[in-house]
Amino acid sequence: MQPNKYLSEQKEEMSVSNTDIIIPVYNAPEWVKLCVYSIFTNTPKEYIGKVYLINDKSDELTVNCLRNLEKKYSGSIEIVNNGRNLGFINTVNKGLRLSKSPYVLLLNTDCLLSKNTIPKLISHCKKDKSIGLISPISNNAANLSLDMFEGFSYTQMDRLLEKKFKGKNFDACTIVGNCLMLTRECIDEVGVLDESYGKGYGEETDYQFKALSKGFKAKVAIDTYVYHKSEVSFGSSLEKKERVERNRALFFSRWADDFEKEMTKYQRNDPIEYINEHLTQDDKEINLHTAFYLPFIGQNSGGSHVVVDIVNYLVINGFSANILYEFFSDFEEMILFNPIKRYESIDYDIKQIVATLWISVFGARVIADEKKIPLIYLIQGYENYFENGDIYGCVELTHKLVDYEVVISKYLKNKIEKNFNKETTLIQNGINIDLIHNGRSPDKVKNVTVVLRGNPMKGDFLLLEIIKQLDQEFNNLVFRIVYMHKGIDFPIIRNNKVVKILGPVKRTKLIEVLKETDVYVDASLNEGFGLIALEAMAAGAVPIVSNSFGVLEYMKDGENGYIINEVNNSDKYIEKIRKVIYDKGLFSMLRKQGKRDSAEFDFDNTIQEYITYLERERNVINTNLQFDKEELRIIKLRTPEFEKAMITDKGKSVLYKIALKSAKLVPKRIRNLLKKILDFLYGLYDHSE
Repeated sequence: MQPNKYLSEQKEEMSVSNTDIIIPVYNAPEWVKLCVYSIFTNTPKEYIGKVYLINDKSDELTVNCLRNLEKKYSGSIEIVNNGRNLGFINTVNKGLRLSKSPYVLLLNTDCLLSKNTIPKLISHCKKDKSIGLISPISNNAANLSLDMFEGFSYTQMDRLLEKKFKGKNFDACTIVGNCLMLTRECIDEVGVLDESYGKGYGEETDYQFKALSKGFKAKVAIDTYVYHKSEVSFGSSLEKKERVERNRALFFSRWADDFEKEMTKYQRNDPIEYINEHLTQDDKEINLHTAFYLPFIGQNSGGSHVVVDIVNYLVINGFSANILYEFFSDFEEMILFNPIKRYESIDYDIKQIVATLWISVFGARVIADEKKIPLIYLIQGYENYFENGDIYGCVELTHKLVDYEVVISKYLKNKIEKNFNKETTLIQNGINIDLIHNGRSPDKVKNVTVVLRGNPMKGDFLLLEIIKQLDQEFNNLVFRIVYMHKGIDFPIIRNNKVVKILGPVKRTKLIEVLKETDVYVDASLNEGFGLIALEAMAAGAVPIVSNSFGVLEYMKDGENGYIINEVNNSDKYIEKIRKVIYDKGLFSMLRKQGKRDSAEFDFDNTIQEYITYLERERNVINTNLQFDKEELRIIKLRTPEFEKAMITDKGKSVLYKIALKSAKLVPKRIRNLLKKILDFLYGLYDHSE
């Protein structure tokens, strides 16, 4: 893995001391992966002792993730497995007994480190040898919580606090256990966490007051900020609420008087109050290197997931990036930054803007013109084909409006450069290998999975036909069907089992489905890349997919799956599925080769390519756009009443007009959404039917 180039060398007068990191793990593998990634991305190697991932009887998906992480960070990670679920306290204590380093960081799986979190905490401890415990500030840390400001990411918050309060710490009334550093001297004196607190809550505060009674100080470092999700592993059940009440009673039976004294001191010198008092409005001004313009963020929008993933990983790497959006709906995945609602006027600094969908190009061009910054177009699909080609000409114009283009597959690169004479940069898509790879080794085909995406171009009708034909020919199969809307009349299945999963599904749920999949079938007519088929391959399934072009990035016909060139012939899919079902040796060979090939598409490497690309200095290319008659004809299509205004209205640029006219080229079912977007952007067009 490439080192994070945003890590500056930590220059300390004293020698480097390494830190053991103890992470109790109970499920939530997507957070485990990012937690570990944040450690190795943001911590100089010499500060890391051993990372103990202590598995408290997690599910299979999490266990697979742990194995993959241990392999990736070979020598730095040690997996410890509990024979039964012991709860948080006993699990942490296992790690404390194993640790030998001079410093120990207790870290929750849903807590992500910033640049040099560990060196900064160590620096505080070295400057005051009486410090036994120290925590950073976080977005979710009880009385040590500081919300991310508008348009800030958690790593931007960290940089701001370090700039304003470097080296400063406060007494902590109650330290927070999601990210807690202990010194070896404190551990040797105080011991491990008190197991009378059962499965957890209040144990770290009890530990703090024991340490205070032995002369140690408990501090909060206000120059350090981490991200904490909270409640990921342990939830918010009735059992937990009862446990909280029981443990609070236990704590106050021991430390009520001491706690009251510390609270009185804390209230006179509140670190969060101090921070807020010493930050100015200028400190909170949004300042972005790269803004991604994503009009709609939603769970059922594949493009949303990719863009949010890119920005999340950029954020962890310390890159100043965020998303401008218009509408936010039911998005259930992690977001490590505070997205920016797009307003008519943008009064903050941006160095470059990235359009993420054809319709976003128009608004992004306006922003780019206003700010005099480059416009980059991230192309995830051949959008000229969208909506049955109704918007072909309008999408074609987007290639003229942008300064630079990034594509996710060689297919898209060749298509755009050939058809529109536009130079592009290729950054291949990636997948979360650590989360998906698993050790499952079925000896025969049992589970066949399809995903119905509610779009004629995705071949849903063909997938249903394939399921019907398989049911007529085979017995004892399981058809796993993920579908996106309730109004589907499924084929009548008589001889096999059907498992229906109504979407949109969270990513971890889809990975669980793919993990149980032996053959994945896709019949899409066109894919810019085709992520699900690659994820299925990585999960150990054999993909049998249509030649939708983008899948050629990773599919090798007859080596790691099968490519169907007669994409609308269901018999051709059945022929290959039949072959894999009857030939167990072939099935095994395709699976193994697919897992090997998929490992080349690790998103950890993809994000380094994005960082390298985005940090380059760029000039604005399209400073004086001109349109020929044919382009103007497309712009004016179906809106002749605006022809004269477009040409003679000097108060508005042609680009505004392009954005407005594009709404008329879109089918009615999404026109209302575009109406809202365009009204919001420009406020000058009445969309009458």
